[in-house]
Amino acid sequence: MEINEHVKRTLTLIGKAVKKGVTEDMRFHMDSSNNFTNNAVPFLRGDYINTNLNNMLADEDREVKTFPRCYWIGVLVIDKKNRLIFSICSQKTLDRISKNKIRKRPHYTQTLLNTVNRGEKAPKKQMPLFDGCPSPKPPFSKEAYEQDFLSIMEAPVSYYDGYRLWMVAYETDHFNLTAIKAVLMDGEFNVVQKVSILEMLKPNFGDLTSVKDPAKEKNDVRNLISVKPGLVGSQSSEPEKRTAILLKSAKGSKEA
Repeated sequence: MEINEHVKRTLTLIGKAVKKGVTEDMRFHMDSSNNFTNNAVPFLRGDYINTNLNNMLADEDREVKTFPRCYWIGVLVIDKKNRLIFSICSQKTLDRISKNKIRKRPHYTQTLLNTVNRGEKAPKKQMPLFDGCPSPKPPFSKEAYEQDFLSIMEAPVSYYDGYRLWMVAYETDHFNLTAIKAVLMDGEFNVVQKVSILEMLKPNFGDLTSVKDPAKEKNDVRNLISVKPGLVGSQSSEPEKRTAILLKSAKGSKEA
């Protein structure tokens, strides 16, 4: 995928939404909570991230879409301008999804990868344990994936023809964001392309280290504090002229 300025902006906003959710929002919750236990913290982190995604990214070019999944509400960011779909989760969650081989129903990530990213081919794939072993069969049929896709996106796969799904995976350590990246995968969770979002969140110190001309800066300061010719009244720097002006003004008031 080409990372143009619009895509970079989208990835940066997603990174900021995740960072705020796992750091600032979670710290505020822990500081202000009087709960005896905090078992809901892992779920709260996701809610904060989703709220930030909606607040930061929802506009005419980007849709923050929700979809029900049993008792849980999922969120996808859809970049309509560049035909990209982003799904956000922790790296641990993504690893757990890819390793579960005994599902009775496809995970929504599994469905999206096997529909939207159906044409993706990873340069490197996991090799079979023994030479000559056939590749494992897909756990679900094409029809099963397409039916599940319809329940998630409320549209057939053909509606999103040309789109690609990117997984945004993040890692944390004690309410600190330590890693976040966007990963393009094929239907078997093999990596096709990877982009670091953490690099996009680093501040640009170029303006802070720029060299200024001391002489020019000194002149600029003088211009700011000097009194322009013709400036009279209370802002004049000459007491005699101020006195004369005040007397003249008082005289004119009496005549009026």
